[in-house]
Amino acid sequence: MKRKTGALGSARIIALAAVAGVAFGPGFAAAQSLSADQMIEGLARKPKANTRSLVIGKPAPATPSMGAEDRDFLRSLPARGLKVEAKAKLDEIVAEKDLPKINLEIHFAYDSARIDEDSIPDLVKLGTALNHPALVQSRVVLNGHTDAAGSDAYNLDLSEERAAAVRDYLIDHFPIDGHRLIAIGYGEQRLKNPHHPDADENRRVEVINLGAY
Repeated sequence: MKRKTGALGSARIIALAAVAGVAFGPGFAAAQSLSADQMIEGLARKPKANTRSLVIGKPAPATPSMGAEDRDFLRSLPARGLKVEAKAKLDEIVAEKDLPKINLEIHFAYDSARIDEDSIPDLVKLGTALNHPALVQSRVVLNGHTDAAGSDAYNLDLSEERAAAVRDYLIDHFPIDGHRLIAIGYGEQRLKNPHHPDADENRRVEVINLGAY
């Protein structure tokens, strides 16, 4: 079954939203081209001082804090094929910790998970960032999202295939352990712009920094 859309070009764009430990602010909500250094800054989990527990000469604990049960859950996630219940728990943790985001655009061939050549530079910068000392010990989730064109089932499959394509590229071209990258498909379930369900900004992959694995 082919995906139905009114515009050939609109079906080729998927945005890459990187969710991490610091906020860039409203200006970074829109998809854009970032340098590797900007990606590192956005993805690194940075400490925040806590006056009740701060000890001179020692770094403050990272914020937001993560309980042992949540950490164990995140470390146990499989690289593919998350169940509905696991997705829901992951979403809850991400929302509770208020993990911030940066956005990139990744282009794919029409109705396909084949990455366009014009998006390779952004993936190269992402791969470089994920190998930085600040991030090299982190697991990250690639959450695939589509717009509302096409059936729910088709979009769910396409979103996971595109997230998996990003995952495969990073593993194939960088010294990244496959266990670090988790590909998940959400299809059209979580539209970024529900008022315009076919808008480009709905086609994206969220990259969530889960911390050390």
